[in-house]
Amino acid sequence: MHGIDVGRKLTLEEVDFLRSRGYRFVARYLDGTRGASAKALNSDEAAALLSRGFGIVLVFELGGAGPWTFGQGTADGAAARADALALGYPLGAPICFAIDEDVAPEQLVDYFNGVFAGLDGAYLEAVYGSWKVCKLARESYPALGFFWQTYAWSAGAEYAPADVYQHANGVTLRPGLEVDLDIARSAIPWRLAA
Repeated sequence: MHGIDVGRKLTLEEVDFLRSRGYRFVARYLDGTRGASAKALNSDEAAALLSRGFGIVLVFELGGAGPWTFGQGTADGAAARADALALGYPLGAPICFAIDEDVAPEQLVDYFNGVFAGLDGAYLEAVYGSWKVCKLARESYPALGFFWQTYAWSAGAEYAPADVYQHANGVTLRPGLEVDLDIARSAIPWRLAA
């Protein structure tokens, strides 16, 4: 299934355009603002996506570049939990936490322990990152349950067990609509029953 991720709110007209082009899911951001920032998903956009049959992947990102500490993970997990609850995101579904830089995966242990604490059992912690981040996370962190790999920082390696694979960045689908392209290999966590 083909989808996109984008760092700004989509209009209903853009959602319809994406559907007409064959896209079936959208990855959108949480950032602790309850949808108030230009980057973050809000309830109106979520309703528009769901009403058109799109699946939604949620990703939390403040900057994507750490610090990768327990305290930051706890704060990020709590902020993501509050945002997701405000949106009505289904309990137990995964929220990806963006590791948007080339980082040694072992540096992330404390961070993801903090994320787990911050989510407080409401949601499944998940990861967005490079091949090595996704591989180590899937093999070493049993609490993580969804993996979104970016081709960036992956040196051409594709991690086949990743649930979603981001294979292109900065693609202009039409003037004013620049997105990243993704392929889903497993079920998208949030969608309405068809």
